Amino acid sequence: MSNNVPSEVKVNAIAANLKALHALLAVAATRSAEAHQLIQSGECNGAIGTILELDRILDDAKALYGAAIALHRLRII
Repeated sequence: MSNNVPSEVKVNAIAANLKALHALLAVAATRSAEAHQLIQSGECNGAIGTILELDRILDDAKALYGAAIALHRLRII
């Protein structure tokens, strides 16, 4: 096994976390944009219903961010 494998594993793990983070933040952005359109149309209940699960999505995004940072800080895998 070459010496580059641990580095490659680390980079791949960070990349996977960042890809998932991007996907979650895209969902959050889409939902907040939809909620904004709804509130502008006077649909307060619809707007709030659209963003109700944003706290869970953002918590998951923060966990992925933390994992990517932790992996980056690892010296050896």
